[in-house]
Amino acid sequence: MKILAVGELFPWPAEGGGLMRLAGWVEALARTGDVDLFCLYDPELPRDVPATVPIARVGTVPRPKRGPTWRWRTRWLTHRGMPLRVAMVDGERAPRRAFDSWVADGYDLVWFNTAELYHLLGRPDLGPTIVDLDNLESEKERQRGQHLREAAAGGGPVAVLRSRLAALQATIDARDWDRFQRGVAAQVDRVALCSRTDVGRSGLANAEVVENSFRRPEHPLGRVDVADPPVILFQGTLNYQPNVDAAAWLVDDLAPRIRTLVPDAQVRLVGQTVPRVNRMDDPPAVTVLGRIPDMAPELARADIAVVPLLVGSGTRLKILESFAHRIPVVSTIIGADGLDVVDGVHLLLADDPDAFARACHRLLTEPDLRVRLAVAAEALFLERYESSTAQQHLEALVRDVATTGGRHGAGRRP
Repeated sequence: MKILAVGELFPWPAEGGGLMRLAGWVEALARTGDVDLFCLYDPELPRDVPATVPIARVGTVPRPKRGPTWRWRTRWLTHRGMPLRVAMVDGERAPRRAFDSWVADGYDLVWFNTAELYHLLGRPDLGPTIVDLDNLESEKERQRGQHLREAAAGGGPVAVLRSRLAALQATIDARDWDRFQRGVAAQVDRVALCSRTDVGRSGLANAEVVENSFRRPEHPLGRVDVADPPVILFQGTLNYQPNVDAAAWLVDDLAPRIRTLVPDAQVRLVGQTVPRVNRMDDPPAVTVLGRIPDMAPELARADIAVVPLLVGSGTRLKILESFAHRIPVVSTIIGADGLDVVDGVHLLLADDPDAFARACHRLLTEPDLRVRLAVAAEALFLERYESSTAQQHLEALVRDVATTGGRHGAGRRP
């Protein structure tokens, strides 16, 4: 089987949830057929294919940078149905020219790792096609608009106006994402989402669940005993706006409440950052580590992992990683959305700041609860979210789409 895989970033090293999912797809495709891999890339990151992943050909082109703000905002305002993030790079032609000159004539299966990338490269028809939506951007923007409207209720007149304008933009962008996702789905054979929840929300007839997964660690790093001082870990791509907002809520609102209950508790923020996150660094109470080459030392150090997301769609690989390592988790309901978890069985859920702080306190002071949640969470991970199970489903989907062509889709592009 001849397969084309197209990625918005180079898949390896697979650091962060998005790259883990991207690498998982490419590795599964490579076990199913002969893969040509074309990727946009960040010049600051390495581009080495692991020896264990057989790739026939590799093509790369630098990831386009945003053009002038006035240009992409004008494009967004005048092209309804084009989401803001798509408008930021829509006028860039270099990636498509590089792709068109590199790509072969036809494939048994074509896979794109984002809808934006499929659009940027001209929505090509090179064979039966799967586009990985991963999560519903329309749902994420809808939630963001709601959150901003609620935030507008407090603060001074200028802050209220800014929140209301941002909420309006998010509401419009949610509608644009909905149109955009539907338009992409209508032109390909399948779109993939990482949870049944998002498949139901999408209303897309050709949507398929491809769950996020994590590789089973040889030696789980969690422990029963709590360190002195206790360590609270929040990891993620900390230049991604929902994670930036979550880090701010954790540092500014949650951590002071936690420290009233556990005075010496320390927060550690791990992942690629932006200046707003870097300014949160205030050791030992809050330590911003940024991007690190190996998560193992931080996972071994963590007494609990927290996921204080206020906006989100899809599922969080950071939760699955903590489950796999038997590290107890406290999350908002949104943070755990899409995973088949039960509050008080696999993790603790809390949206109210005081309730979130109390949940952290319990997991730092109740050994029996730590053990009970960690054991149940690991069992759920092994049953549902361990990578070998997810990979088998993905490989079956690839073979089905390659065999049936457009018969399951919403209609092939002429």
